[in-house]
Amino acid sequence: MKRKAAVFTGPGKSFEVREFEVGAPGPDQVGLELVSSGICGTDVHIHGGFLAMPNFPMVIGHEFIGRIDRLGEGAITDALGNTLKPGAQAIACVAIPCGTCFNCRRGETASCLSFKVTYSQNVNDAPHFHGGFAEYLFSPAKNLVLLPEAVNPFAAAAFPCGGPTVIRSCAYGGGLELGELVVIQGNGSLGLFALAYAKAHGCHVIVIGSSANPERVELTRELGADDFLDFRKLSDDDIAKCVNDMAARYNRGNGADVVIETSGARNAFPLGVKLLRTRGRYFVPGQYSNRGPVDFEPQLVTFKALQIFGSGQYTMADIGAYLDFLAGKPELQNIFCRLVKTFRVDDANAAMADAEAGRAIKAVFTYAG
Repeated sequence: MKRKAAVFTGPGKSFEVREFEVGAPGPDQVGLELVSSGICGTDVHIHGGFLAMPNFPMVIGHEFIGRIDRLGEGAITDALGNTLKPGAQAIACVAIPCGTCFNCRRGETASCLSFKVTYSQNVNDAPHFHGGFAEYLFSPAKNLVLLPEAVNPFAAAAFPCGGPTVIRSCAYGGGLELGELVVIQGNGSLGLFALAYAKAHGCHVIVIGSSANPERVELTRELGADDFLDFRKLSDDDIAKCVNDMAARYNRGNGADVVIETSGARNAFPLGVKLLRTRGRYFVPGQYSNRGPVDFEPQLVTFKALQIFGSGQYTMADIGAYLDFLAGKPELQNIFCRLVKTFRVDDANAAMADAEAGRAIKAVFTYAG
């Protein structure tokens, strides 16, 4: 049989939709049929030329959820020890920690010093299907996590990268506590999950974002934001006053307990530092491409004794934690499904255009057969 893939040939170029023959999975590999596969902000950065890729045609995308079609020899369990079987659905992770570097030996695989990605292969080389922008995927069994039966795959498709990313950044920063004041910079998919996650932990949450897309604002309200601040309509001083007023209302000191940067906007970072209370914690999973330098006041870190936690990757266990979070919250799954706008792989260029312009909160490829 043949399946389609949207091939990335370079920054700013249109994707080329091509068909390839689907072969058999190799040892320890699993063949999966597409159920859903999202366009992440990282994919937007790659397409825009802000993250360098190898100089050969490839299939990018790292948010593939598929139905197990065939199992290669030795492909018995997923990353968490669950038994793999045809027909089951799983999230595929593309990151391959080296397992031998200083960080990996310490168990810090999310910060591997030389990790690779499964899709960094020439699409012309069999078995062709290594990335998410395709109707089929070959994945190492150790890079899969099975979906619980209680999880709708299209709810999971809203944040298969963003969810584990936020969970890992929170874990680095000591977690979220009941009653804390959390400020989230950005109301894209990463920010919306951070909002849902913080509210589930009993936090008071302010979201700083854009009201250009009314649907995003509606979802921000529905997910329980205590306040929404449009950065285009308010100055930094206005935003700081709103944060300080809420901090005083809930007796949280001189600012936010936690700020989570999800926007990727370079000017968000110096503002985020200013919004923190003394001894506040800044989680920074959103600055995933080089958008240039910013003016920064490092004395604030010193005098306010701030804690800053960068987080650029997650573990397989974080994917499991994300799915467990969804499984326990069917009401959130219903909301998350509404974030998803579906496209066929044939329409990859339209999907990327909608993702880049913010018209789609979460653009997702599907396959109807």
